Amino acid sequence: MKIKRIDTKKEEYMDLLLNADPDENVIKKYLQDGELYIGLIENKVACEVIITKVDEDTCELKNIAIKKDYRGKGYASELIKYVFNIYKSQYNRMIVGTTENMIPFYVLNGFKTYHHTVKNFFVDNYEEEIWDGDLHCIDMYYYAKDFIN
Repeated sequence: MKIKRIDTKKEEYMDLLLNADPDENVIKKYLQDGELYIGLIENKVACEVIITKVDEDTCELKNIAIKKDYRGKGYASELIKYVFNIYKSQYNRMIVGTTENMIPFYVLNGFKTYHHTVKNFFVDNYEEEIWDGDLHCIDMYYYAKDFIN
């Protein structure tokens, strides 16, 4: 997989971004200041990730999505490792906010430390109910990858 940073025309990837975050208005709030990376397989966009700055010590993996045809092949894990390598020299930690169903995936990919929970995040920030499979999403669970040894 070839990984490329996108600095202009980020909105062109909105369809893929919506796979991870179903509200275009919410995405637009972090897309402009976020750093977008895409993964290319045979010159076709297969996946994406957005990283945002939280503060001087912390960045956040804000959005990661894999096109359906490319899922289950390790591309998301490869993309996460790639951004870890970039941001470990700039920050002390990376956090990710997720639904309950996705916690095991992020723990397996290095986000091993529970950070905090934002109660009613999905209820307060989205006009429509958010579902992850059969799970009605209410709270956002944050996990961290510490870069400090």
